[in-house]
Amino acid sequence: MKSKELMRMRKKIDLIDESLMSLLNKRAIIAKAIGKIKLKENLPIQNKEREAELISKTQRFDNSNFISSVFTKIIEESRKIQEKKWKSQ
Repeated sequence: MKSKELMRMRKKIDLIDESLMSLLNKRAIIAKAIGKIKLKENLPIQNKEREAELISKTQRFDNSNFISSVFTKIIEESRKIQEKKWKSQ
């Protein structure tokens, strides 16, 4: 039997996860639009400066290693979305 405290904390996590999923979906839509712009303007998919800038912003948080790891994956997946757009043209 799960404690009330554990169930309460899991409900908090569930709410946060739902928000994260919605925000990540919005981010993916925007990444796809950016991919179209890059294709139109003949720009490379990867922008190492932009990626480093984003990862450096994670350092201000208490759990920076965790956040940095997650954002590294988000960036990688965003690039994949944009690369798909390039390949489909």
